[in-house]
Amino acid sequence: MLGEVLGTVAGRWYVTAFGVTFLVLAVRHLGWRRTGLYTAIAVVVGILAENGSVHLGIPYTSYSFNEDLRGHELFVGDVPLMVSLSYTFMAYFAFETARIVVAGPYRTRSPMPALEFLVAVMLAVWALWIVDPVSRLGAHFFLGELFRYRGPGFWFGLPLGSQLGFALTSTILIGLLTYLNRDEPDAVVRRVWEHPSLPAVAGYLGQVLFMTVTAFVVARTNGDPAVVQVADALAGSTFVIGVPAVLLVTVHWRSLTLSRRTRQLAQPSGADHSELSSNTHRDPASTLP
Repeated sequence: MLGEVLGTVAGRWYVTAFGVTFLVLAVRHLGWRRTGLYTAIAVVVGILAENGSVHLGIPYTSYSFNEDLRGHELFVGDVPLMVSLSYTFMAYFAFETARIVVAGPYRTRSPMPALEFLVAVMLAVWALWIVDPVSRLGAHFFLGELFRYRGPGFWFGLPLGSQLGFALTSTILIGLLTYLNRDEPDAVVRRVWEHPSLPAVAGYLGQVLFMTVTAFVVARTNGDPAVVQVADALAGSTFVIGVPAVLLVTVHWRSLTLSRRTRQLAQPSGADHSELSSNTHRDPASTLP
């Protein structure tokens, strides 16, 4: 049992690292009670979804995990525990990243919560588009062989049904986070690096870039031409999707910045400027529940 615990915590150190990052950020943001509630529900959703797919093909279509992993790490049913644990940080990072993307760098909330929600689901699924295909190459790097899909897939072996299924579970978890944060007030942020969501953005980008770099290394160290082709295409796909996304966010943020400056110039001097100065010096973290 101790060996299995160590295999999950130390052997899957990258999941542990992102999980600890999530806990630190979520406790600071949500508090212990709501973090515990969200974590418990996220892990249960992960366990049910993964085992449901293994046995029934629902919601991710049919696949199976490498049985040789048993005895080396903790399993819940027929799924390694670390897979279900990853649901916690993948949804949370996407949720917080969507908030700053939509609201911009100078507010903690957007007046369009529905758009925040939709962008968060999209970001969660996009991360999986990188994480899952690279994970399928695990036999060629430290991850080891993890799982196999039974059917053909349109995206580097991933079936369309798996993406739709993950969109469903992401909708559930991000919906839960939206509900838990329903009363969180909007606050003005003075500088982008002071934004309370920024560390979660680093977590989101970190998980994507971690797998991208892994694919890049596999493509340059593996001797199998087929593996090299897939790994190199996966590494490149991050930039094919990511660079346009970053440019669109940059344009959106620039538009918000210009609108903000226009409003400031239009305000009369005196009380309004004093009020703006007071708001912009307010600590955003102090407004969080």
